[in-house]
Amino acid sequence: MDQPQYKLSYPQLGSYDIPIRHFVMHGLGEAYVAPPPMTKRTIEIGSQNSPDFVCAPFKCMMGCYIEALEKGANVLVQTGGTCRLGYYGELHEQILKDLGYQFKMLNITIARYHNLLGLYKGMKEIAPKTSLLKVVRALPATAKMVIQIDKTEDYMRQNMGFEKNDGDFERAHKEYLSRLRQAKGLKDVNRAYKWVMETMKQIPIKKPEHPLRVGVIGEYFTIMDPYSNHEIEAKIAKLGAEVHRWMNLSNSVVVCPDRSTIKKLKHYLTYDIRKFPSSIWHKIQVKQAGRYTKFDMGSSAISTIALAEEYAKRGYDGLIHVKSFGCTPEMDAVPVLHNISADYKIPILYLNYDTQTSDTGIETRLEAFYDMIEMRKEVTES
Repeated sequence: MDQPQYKLSYPQLGSYDIPIRHFVMHGLGEAYVAPPPMTKRTIEIGSQNSPDFVCAPFKCMMGCYIEALEKGANVLVQTGGTCRLGYYGELHEQILKDLGYQFKMLNITIARYHNLLGLYKGMKEIAPKTSLLKVVRALPATAKMVIQIDKTEDYMRQNMGFEKNDGDFERAHKEYLSRLRQAKGLKDVNRAYKWVMETMKQIPIKKPEHPLRVGVIGEYFTIMDPYSNHEIEAKIAKLGAEVHRWMNLSNSVVVCPDRSTIKKLKHYLTYDIRKFPSSIWHKIQVKQAGRYTKFDMGSSAISTIALAEEYAKRGYDGLIHVKSFGCTPEMDAVPVLHNISADYKIPILYLNYDTQTSDTGIETRLEAFYDMIEMRKEVTES
């Protein structure tokens, strides 16, 4: 009996659909259905079919799932999270099946798959054509895509506000992503990255010696998805600021086990994912022993606090705190951010998002914040 043709899909999250698509097609040997770019319709249908009390990321993901199913996807991927998002996969699945959609859910959570071998077995259920060799071969290009996308976008955020010709960086970035979509392996990935960095470094800019520097901190999903946060990074950059954001997949997900633990491939495959060291957990441990908080409040809250203090110590001119409405860990972080702001005399703009947030309101607040930190910098330097 022929196996059914599986078509996998994952919710939109910035530019990361490209490496996900590469891994699905080249590592799992299955078709990939990219949900359409998020629009007002995505948010509307996601909100209509979600409980009122859940956070905006849940509703965004729900809208993406529905649009992917409408395009023909029959396997939905959910990666969970370290807050209540870790339970959202089951809730998404139940709601969508109650709506009458026929599909399989690949819920990749650490609770289900403690190691890479367990994760591979889970993938095998919806990708019977894959093999361990295929997966291993696809991983380097996939990981490299994630890392290089983050490096490219870091460079953009820090320089696009000073370009002489409006839109040069965005055009180069768009072409870069187009080349990545056509990449078949690691050589193509590296070639695309080399091209985009050479191109961006040739873009004429007029950058002051000491530009305004703004750090963006906050909740994991909203901070990384431009549509969800109303493209605040591009907007504040184009006002004339150098924008920095640590939170991305490279820093929070793409981690490697300690060299001493990789003595044999078998050991690597059965190594508990939860023991992987990464810089974010190091920051948590350091910060938990600090004066601002003693306990992990869940999700990205501790990294938000650690990064806020780090940016403040480095003399940044302002911080923007991004979170979705109802995000409890980030709500808990806000009083601590008030203390950091007072101690280091650094202004913080708090942006709270829900599915009703408007572009106009965000732009007005960003412009006022920029004007304030610009005047403050002028007074300080005079």
